[in-house]
Amino acid sequence: MKTVFFDFGGTLDSNALPWRENFYSIYKSEFKNLDEEKFSKAFFDSDDNLHLRHDLSKAGLEKTVEFQVSDVFKHLKIENKSAEERIINSFISNSRKYFQISKSVLENLKSKNLKLGVISNFYGNLKPILKGENLLQYFDVVADSGQIGFIKPDRAIFEWALKKADTTAQESAMVGDSAHRDMKGAANMGMPHFWLCGKNNKKDFKLSYPKAVILRDIAELPDKL
Repeated sequence: MKTVFFDFGGTLDSNALPWRENFYSIYKSEFKNLDEEKFSKAFFDSDDNLHLRHDLSKAGLEKTVEFQVSDVFKHLKIENKSAEERIINSFISNSRKYFQISKSVLENLKSKNLKLGVISNFYGNLKPILKGENLLQYFDVVADSGQIGFIKPDRAIFEWALKKADTTAQESAMVGDSAHRDMKGAANMGMPHFWLCGKNNKKDFKLSYPKAVILRDIAELPDKL
């Protein structure tokens, strides 16, 4: 094993909670009757168009989350600045708590002379976010789909990352929370893969990806490599 690649959203910033699910739980604390389907439409409208509506070139985590939440509020036609700010602050606070756990894991792996990378479907501003959260220093490679033009599970984004890291799929591993994007992409490359499942049911998943190593928490990773 020479290189370990990580997903970002739902992996480094939470315990297997994708942004949509993470945000929805926070929105529900503010708006108890908010329908999940209605929220999802607003979230994906914001998510799909964030890089088109805003200049994200230098946006760190706080500005990115602020844009995301503001656009969701506009789509839902909600005007409540205090609730908007609470949701932004809650999401950022939750992410930063989990970053501390992730940093311990990354420091452990770096001490073993492993190269580390990120392979993420993101908006194009992943490097500014990682830098702002003092995470960029751990990574030798950052493959941001918004910069590269390919999204997981496309082989091209994995091949780009492998080339940048000067390694092979067989000498690397992928750690992520998404079966469709992370596990499928890695499995198609013949790359060992670790599924961060959190509280999700792992039984059906193992039928589709029998070679995946299950992680209930990212802190388990060093002992399972």
